[in-house]
Amino acid sequence: MTIRRFLSLTVKLKHCWPIGLLFLFLTAGCKQETKSKSGLEIISVDLSQARSGKLSEFFEPNIEYIWLGDDSEEAHLYVGLHQIHFYQNRIYTLDIYGCKCIQIFDKSGKYLTRIMAYGEGPGQYLDFDAAAFIDGELVLLGVFPRKIMWFDLDGEFLRELFFQDRIGPGVFSEFDQRFYLYTATRDPGDYFVKSFNKSFQDTTRSFPYDPEKLYGEHSGRNFFQKSYENLYYGMTYLDTIYQIDNGNFIPKLVFNFGKYAQDLEELRRLEHPIDRVNFLNNSAKLYFRSQYFISEKQLYTVLAYDKKGFNVFYDREQQLTHVLIDRIINDIDGGFDPSMINYSFEPGKVGLKVPGRTLYETLMEKKESMRPAEYENWISTNGKKFAEIATASRESENPILIVYTLVK
Repeated sequence: MTIRRFLSLTVKLKHCWPIGLLFLFLTAGCKQETKSKSGLEIISVDLSQARSGKLSEFFEPNIEYIWLGDDSEEAHLYVGLHQIHFYQNRIYTLDIYGCKCIQIFDKSGKYLTRIMAYGEGPGQYLDFDAAAFIDGELVLLGVFPRKIMWFDLDGEFLRELFFQDRIGPGVFSEFDQRFYLYTATRDPGDYFVKSFNKSFQDTTRSFPYDPEKLYGEHSGRNFFQKSYENLYYGMTYLDTIYQIDNGNFIPKLVFNFGKYAQDLEELRRLEHPIDRVNFLNNSAKLYFRSQYFISEKQLYTVLAYDKKGFNVFYDREQQLTHVLIDRIINDIDGGFDPSMINYSFEPGKVGLKVPGRTLYETLMEKKESMRPAEYENWISTNGKKFAEIATASRESENPILIVYTLVK
């Protein structure tokens, strides 16, 4: 979507319909919304200004390392982990394609237990996509068969609620006490976003399916992101990130890729899914990939242009875009240089996971590149935490969570 076309739109597309019959009756509500041009943030991405960058430019000067130390035979946590949540001094890891389970650790990374309820009966699931935490309970979303499931924080099943309509992954917003769920639909008359309150007495739908638009096949599990104060929604190819205010999707940030933008019509002409995937992996220009994290001060996303990756940080206060090429230099403790940021652990806390052996290999590379005295001084000062966790996990394939705190 071009900036000119975006600004010419004045009416927000949102309609409200019953979400389908649950095993209880839902009533539907409607809201009329308008798009406001005030406060719109334009993220202009110019690859000619790409540069190397340092972690200290965008993160607080402290890095946490958490070794998820599950040594059971079926652990292999580095394979999956499509979401990782920090909640009430615990860590919950969602392995959607591997063990199809949720593993629970204490805040230091010590394994406690897991939710493994694979099956077709009551209290079981065949698939799930996301989790939310509400009033001290874990809520499983994007479940197949079509239902929402509740567990206590130790993994014990509590209850479930079935749906007739398809419902996908999403979040629960503490800001307005509502669920927001994304469903990848291709049905005329259907909507991508369904929202309802905690008591399931008020249901709305947003973003109607348009057969003339390009959507792609995406789970949507990362489309919703929270900052400390707000909930946001960003959909692949849309180039617009919305701030959600009491059920209203307000355009807040818009990407302007200029001459580097991908022509979406070029993608639309590739009808076979394999041809489209090959194009995206090898030839695509810039487009919003919906992998982003946000705070009140800045937004981060990862982009690709002709197979080359870029880390993009947008300073929301100064309205400045920083396009970084290659790895982000770790000038905070001198340890691992990340190629990108993969996880939002909680508002303000983001990072990635690296197998213990890989972290140890990085430590050994550092040792070889330094003089002995320089290395000894580093691992006893700035690099102490990094060296300790890398050495302790040197034989492990389980991941180390590397946690950065966004500048507030």
